[in-house]
Amino acid sequence: MTFTTRYILPSPGKNGQHWGNPQSIAMTGKKYMYIVYCPTHLRNKGRIVRFNTQMLDEIGVRLHPKELRDAYVKHHNKYSTTQKRVQKAIKVGPIFTTGHGQSLAYNWKNKGLYMWRDKEKAPRVPVSNWGYIQHIKTKTLRPDHSIRFSLHSHGTHVPGGHDLTFDRSGNAYFWSFPGWGAYIFKGKIHKRSVKFRLTHQVLKHLPGTRIQSMGYNPVRKRLLMLSDASIASFPAKGLRGHGHLTNHSFEWTIRPKREFEGIAYDGSSRGNLLVNHCPEVLQADRSY
Repeated sequence: MTFTTRYILPSPGKNGQHWGNPQSIAMTGKKYMYIVYCPTHLRNKGRIVRFNTQMLDEIGVRLHPKELRDAYVKHHNKYSTTQKRVQKAIKVGPIFTTGHGQSLAYNWKNKGLYMWRDKEKAPRVPVSNWGYIQHIKTKTLRPDHSIRFSLHSHGTHVPGGHDLTFDRSGNAYFWSFPGWGAYIFKGKIHKRSVKFRLTHQVLKHLPGTRIQSMGYNPVRKRLLMLSDASIASFPAKGLRGHGHLTNHSFEWTIRPKREFEGIAYDGSSRGNLLVNHCPEVLQADRSY
């Protein structure tokens, strides 16, 4: 399996804006792709940029990826006709409180976009033990409501998550690393309530040292854990009890040289991988 460039993301952004590091990706079928950007100078804040992938593909951006990268780079102090067409396929949202910004996810069951508001007072140090889930309004690209809740494990507060994904049935998942293995949580996010439970198996081996993201392949029905520049995937049904996941359940990437930020699916089985440092979206050449 090979990932190849699908889109090189704009640099700079609209009106010369420095959008910052892309942190997460979500796709709502074949039409829209959403990217969360968090500028390094704005702690715990960022914006969502929506890309109309149908329009971009019709323009031919996949064959000429620099057209998207340079969408906001003027030539002789003006934009070309192609640049104006590309710009119409991009909607730039306002700045709002995102937290780390690694958790944007699409719920295929209720057609909603959600993300954690995981504010940090220092890297990987949460502001509080409360969990906040934000529902993102797709027309405005900002939250229209949020839910505050607390997670408990044997009487101990557990901070909210930093990553999020949904399966086709609307089950929500996130994973954490408290220091002695990977914990995976499964739950439901409703309009006014959130419930998660800790699944029964602890994964001794992590794909990397830092939690980056989580994804779900809707065709292969596998969950993907992203960390640093590695991916580990396993069947979601393996979380149903003790010992259902074994070493043979897992597929691992070999170690690449790019930093992975997130992976999203448009309904097909080929993952769309968001990478940093020359931000771009890569697509798998086969089911992954």
